[in-house]
Amino acid sequence: MTKNELNNYIYILNSYNNIDYLFSIIACGAAPTLAKQKPSSLLIFSNNNRNLQDTWEEFKDELKDKLNVKFMELKKSERSTIVLFYNAESLRRILREEKNIEFLKRFGYSTKMKLEECLLLLAKRFENSCPHEIGIFLGYPVYDVTMFVDYPNKQCEIIGYWKVYHDIEDAENIFRKYDQIKSNVIKLIIEGVKPIEILRYRCTLQ
Repeated sequence: MTKNELNNYIYILNSYNNIDYLFSIIACGAAPTLAKQKPSSLLIFSNNNRNLQDTWEEFKDELKDKLNVKFMELKKSERSTIVLFYNAESLRRILREEKNIEFLKRFGYSTKMKLEECLLLLAKRFENSCPHEIGIFLGYPVYDVTMFVDYPNKQCEIIGYWKVYHDIEDAENIFRKYDQIKSNVIKLIIEGVKPIEILRYRCTLQ
Protein backbone atom coordinates (compact mmCIF):
# COMPACT_ATOMS: atom_id res chain seq x y z
CA MET A 1 0.00 0.00 0.00
CA THR A 2 1.33 3.41 -0.98
CA LYS A 3 1.60 6.38 1.35
CA ASN A 4 -1.00 8.20 -0.72
CA GLU A 5 -3.47 5.33 -0.34
CA LEU A 6 -2.93 5.27 3.40
CA ASN A 7 -3.50 9.02 3.64
CA ASN A 8 -6.70 8.68 1.62
CA TYR A 9 -7.88 5.90 3.90
CA ILE A 10 -7.24 7.96 7.04
CA TYR A 11 -9.01 10.95 5.49
CA ILE A 12 -12.08 8.84 4.71
CA LEU A 13 -12.14 7.33 8.20
CA ASN A 14 -12.02 10.77 9.78
CA SER A 15 -14.97 11.86 7.63
CA TYR A 16 -17.20 8.99 8.81
CA ASN A 17 -19.90 9.37 11.43
CA ASN A 18 -19.47 7.29 14.58
CA ILE A 19 -21.30 4.19 13.38
CA ASP A 20 -19.51 4.02 10.02
CA TYR A 21 -16.22 4.59 11.80
CA LEU A 22 -16.95 1.69 14.14
CA PHE A 23 -17.92 -0.56 11.23
CA SER A 24 -14.74 0.36 9.36
CA ILE A 25 -12.58 -0.53 12.37
CA ILE A 26 -14.28 -3.92 12.61
CA ALA A 27 -14.08 -4.48 8.85
CA CYS A 28 -10.32 -3.93 8.83
CA GLY A 29 -9.43 -5.35 12.24
CA ALA A 30 -11.43 -8.54 11.79
CA ALA A 31 -10.90 -8.80 8.03
CA PRO A 32 -9.17 -12.24 8.02
CA THR A 33 -12.03 -13.61 10.12
CA LEU A 34 -14.68 -12.03 7.89
CA ALA A 35 -12.91 -13.64 4.92
CA LYS A 36 -13.05 -17.00 6.74
CA GLN A 37 -9.27 -17.31 6.75
CA LYS A 38 -8.94 -16.99 10.52
CA PRO A 39 -11.14 -18.54 13.23
CA SER A 40 -11.44 -15.36 15.26
CA SER A 41 -10.17 -11.83 15.77
CA LEU A 42 -9.88 -9.85 19.00
CA LEU A 43 -10.72 -6.14 18.99
CA ILE A 44 -10.63 -3.61 21.81
CA PHE A 45 -13.02 -0.64 21.75
CA SER A 46 -12.19 2.30 23.99
CA ASN A 47 -13.40 5.86 24.30
CA ASN A 48 -9.88 7.13 23.77
CA ASN A 49 -10.57 6.86 20.05
CA ARG A 50 -13.77 8.44 18.70
CA ASN A 51 -15.81 7.09 21.63
CA LEU A 52 -15.69 3.63 20.11
CA GLN A 53 -16.76 1.93 23.32
CA ASP A 54 -19.93 4.02 23.58
CA THR A 55 -20.68 3.57 19.88
CA TRP A 56 -20.18 -0.18 20.19
CA GLU A 57 -22.56 -0.32 23.16
CA GLU A 58 -25.18 1.62 21.22
CA PHE A 59 -25.05 -0.33 17.97
CA LYS A 60 -23.83 -3.84 18.87
CA ASP A 61 -27.33 -5.37 18.83
CA GLU A 62 -27.99 -3.90 15.41
CA LEU A 63 -24.70 -5.33 14.22
CA LYS A 64 -25.70 -8.92 15.04
CA ASP A 65 -27.97 -9.07 12.00
CA LYS A 66 -25.43 -7.50 9.67
CA LEU A 67 -22.32 -9.62 10.29
CA ASN A 68 -21.43 -12.89 8.62
CA VAL A 69 -19.63 -13.89 11.84
CA LYS A 70 -20.59 -13.99 15.51
CA PHE A 71 -19.16 -12.00 18.36
CA MET A 72 -18.88 -12.18 22.13
CA GLU A 73 -17.78 -9.61 24.68
CA LEU A 74 -14.98 -11.16 26.72
CA LYS A 75 -14.42 -8.28 29.11
CA LYS A 76 -15.95 -4.89 29.78
CA SER A 77 -14.66 -2.11 32.00
CA GLU A 78 -15.17 1.63 32.29
CA ARG A 79 -12.27 2.15 29.91
CA SER A 80 -12.76 -0.48 27.22
CA THR A 81 -14.66 -3.48 25.87
CA ILE A 82 -12.83 -6.53 24.52
CA VAL A 83 -14.76 -8.34 21.79
CA LEU A 84 -14.05 -11.63 20.03
CA PHE A 85 -15.39 -11.89 16.48
CA TYR A 86 -15.47 -15.51 15.37
CA ASN A 87 -16.52 -18.06 12.76
CA ALA A 88 -18.39 -20.60 14.86
CA GLU A 89 -17.70 -23.68 12.73
CA SER A 90 -14.05 -22.83 12.17
CA LEU A 91 -13.47 -22.12 15.85
CA ARG A 92 -15.34 -25.25 16.89
CA ARG A 93 -13.13 -27.33 14.59
CA ILE A 94 -9.92 -25.84 15.99
CA LEU A 95 -10.99 -26.40 19.58
CA ARG A 96 -11.68 -30.05 18.77
CA GLU A 97 -8.19 -30.72 17.44
CA GLU A 98 -6.46 -33.16 19.76
CA LYS A 99 -3.24 -31.18 20.12
CA ASN A 100 -5.19 -28.03 20.94
CA ILE A 101 -7.55 -29.60 23.47
CA GLU A 102 -4.62 -31.24 25.24
CA PHE A 103 -3.12 -27.79 25.74
CA LEU A 104 -6.46 -26.28 26.74
CA LYS A 105 -7.03 -28.94 29.39
CA ARG A 106 -4.30 -27.22 31.40
CA PHE A 107 -6.65 -24.28 31.86
CA GLY A 108 -9.90 -26.09 32.65
CA TYR A 109 -11.30 -26.85 29.21
CA SER A 110 -12.51 -30.35 28.28
CA THR A 111 -13.61 -32.34 25.24
CA LYS A 112 -17.17 -32.38 26.60
CA MET A 113 -17.53 -28.61 26.49
CA LYS A 114 -19.54 -27.00 23.71
CA LEU A 115 -18.20 -23.96 21.90
CA GLU A 116 -20.40 -21.64 23.94
CA GLU A 117 -19.08 -23.16 27.17
CA CYS A 118 -15.49 -22.71 26.01
CA LEU A 119 -16.18 -19.06 25.25
CA LEU A 120 -17.79 -18.52 28.64
CA LEU A 121 -14.75 -20.02 30.36
CA LEU A 122 -12.47 -17.86 28.23
CA ALA A 123 -14.44 -14.76 29.27
CA LYS A 124 -14.25 -15.77 32.93
CA ARG A 125 -10.48 -16.15 32.67
CA PHE A 126 -10.30 -12.67 31.14
CA GLU A 127 -11.54 -11.25 34.45
CA ASN A 128 -8.02 -11.23 35.88
CA SER A 129 -5.82 -10.87 32.80
CA CYS A 130 -5.55 -11.87 29.16
CA PRO A 131 -5.36 -15.69 29.31
CA HIS A 132 -2.59 -17.38 27.35
CA GLU A 133 -4.95 -19.82 25.65
CA ILE A 134 -6.48 -16.96 23.67
CA GLY A 135 -3.82 -17.80 21.07
CA ILE A 136 -5.52 -21.12 20.33
CA PHE A 137 -8.86 -19.36 19.83
CA LEU A 138 -7.18 -16.90 17.46
CA GLY A 139 -5.79 -19.73 15.35
CA TYR A 140 -2.15 -19.54 16.40
CA PRO A 141 -0.13 -22.79 16.17
CA VAL A 142 -0.26 -24.68 19.45
CA TYR A 143 3.52 -25.15 19.40
CA ASP A 144 4.10 -21.39 19.37
CA VAL A 145 1.46 -20.79 22.05
CA THR A 146 2.99 -23.49 24.24
CA MET A 147 6.49 -22.07 23.84
CA PHE A 148 5.24 -18.60 24.73
CA VAL A 149 3.54 -19.92 27.88
CA ASP A 150 6.16 -22.40 29.08
CA TYR A 151 9.32 -20.53 28.09
CA PRO A 152 8.51 -16.82 28.44
CA ASN A 153 12.18 -15.84 28.35
CA LYS A 154 12.98 -17.78 25.19
CA GLN A 155 13.82 -15.66 22.17
CA CYS A 156 11.30 -16.10 19.37
CA GLU A 157 12.36 -16.24 15.72
CA ILE A 158 10.02 -13.53 14.41
CA ILE A 159 7.05 -11.49 15.63
CA GLY A 160 3.97 -10.91 13.51
CA TYR A 161 0.40 -11.65 14.48
CA TRP A 162 1.98 -13.87 17.14
CA LYS A 163 5.45 -14.78 18.37
CA VAL A 164 6.87 -17.49 16.12
CA TYR A 165 9.24 -20.13 17.48
CA HIS A 166 8.82 -22.78 14.80
CA ASP A 167 8.01 -23.09 11.08
CA ILE A 168 8.88 -19.52 10.17
CA GLU A 169 8.07 -19.89 6.48
CA ASP A 170 4.52 -21.07 7.13
CA ALA A 171 3.95 -18.26 9.64
CA GLU A 172 5.24 -15.63 7.22
CA ASN A 173 2.88 -16.92 4.53
CA ILE A 174 -0.04 -16.60 6.94
CA PHE A 175 1.04 -13.09 7.96
CA ARG A 176 1.19 -12.03 4.30
CA LYS A 177 -2.25 -13.48 3.67
CA TYR A 178 -3.77 -11.63 6.62
CA ASP A 179 -2.04 -8.39 5.60
CA GLN A 180 -3.30 -8.73 2.04
CA ILE A 181 -6.88 -9.23 3.19
CA LYS A 182 -6.68 -6.12 5.38
CA SER A 183 -5.12 -4.19 2.50
CA ASN A 184 -8.02 -5.26 0.28
CA VAL A 185 -10.49 -3.89 2.83
CA ILE A 186 -8.68 -0.57 2.93
CA LYS A 187 -8.73 -0.36 -0.88
CA LEU A 188 -12.46 -1.11 -0.94
CA ILE A 189 -13.09 1.73 1.50
CA ILE A 190 -10.95 4.07 -0.60
CA GLU A 191 -13.03 3.06 -3.64
CA GLY A 192 -16.17 4.15 -1.81
CA VAL A 193 -17.55 0.82 -0.58
CA LYS A 194 -19.47 1.32 2.65
CA PRO A 195 -18.04 -0.52 5.68
CA ILE A 196 -21.41 -2.18 6.33
CA GLU A 197 -21.24 -3.86 2.92
CA ILE A 198 -17.84 -5.27 3.80
CA LEU A 199 -19.19 -6.56 7.11
CA ARG A 200 -21.99 -8.29 5.26
CA TYR A 201 -19.29 -9.89 3.11
CA ARG A 202 -20.81 -8.58 -0.10
CA CYS A 203 -17.34 -7.75 -1.39
CA THR A 204 -14.42 -10.02 -2.20
CA LEU A 205 -11.79 -9.65 0.53
CA GLN A 206 -9.25 -12.19 -0.70
